[in-house]
Amino acid sequence: MPKRKPLIAGLVTPEVLAGAVAGEPSISESLSCCDVLELRYDLFPELEWSALAARVRQLKPETVLLATIRLKRDGGAFENDLAPRRRALWESLLEEPECADWFDMERESLADAEVLRAKMRARKVKLLLSHHDFSGIPAESELTRFAGDCKRVGADGFKVAGMSLKTGDSESLYAFTEKNAMDFEWFSLFAMGETGRESRVKSLEFGANLTYGALQEALAPGQIPVREMRKMIDKLKESA
Repeated sequence: MPKRKPLIAGLVTPEVLAGAVAGEPSISESLSCCDVLELRYDLFPELEWSALAARVRQLKPETVLLATIRLKRDGGAFENDLAPRRRALWESLLEEPECADWFDMERESLADAEVLRAKMRARKVKLLLSHHDFSGIPAESELTRFAGDCKRVGADGFKVAGMSLKTGDSESLYAFTEKNAMDFEWFSLFAMGETGRESRVKSLEFGANLTYGALQEALAPGQIPVREMRKMIDKLKESA
């Protein structure tokens, strides 16, 4: 049974938003399974960024909004060479009348996070620091260093997604989760890839409380549809 209330985050793409606005039943059902909606700003034209949080909030007012500007090298669509622009873009989002509840900033953006923390706190925006490793599963020493970085800048959340290359790769992540999950309001640690698929739910049994699912097509290797993920989590609760 999950040690903390599990939160399922669904990734909002332009297609998902269009379907939600049109009232498509499958999209509406998927949205109802989510506790968090991740606004993937990198997938939307910049001209639409200023109104994005307000548009999604209107669709599902009670859901927590998480803003992300994901670089291509981290599995997103924002050009890698435009990474230095992101600090100014984050600042512009903080100045909008409607703002996301959380910002997801990558490990490489620690300096930006430190600069923006005062403005984020003024807007009551929380910080999730994330790291994506597509080469394999990070070693415990690497995870420990990153957790230390998160604490140093006062991050509210910790997220690491490694890549499972073979069955059983993700097993090493669970001991770290048990030791460290309670240090953060949000904690997410799992393996991408088909052989890491089960870790997206199994991690919740060890103390993680945030996982990610697909509202339509999977946007990351091994991602599970949110409706299937909700059923899997419900079964965990029933079997306790």
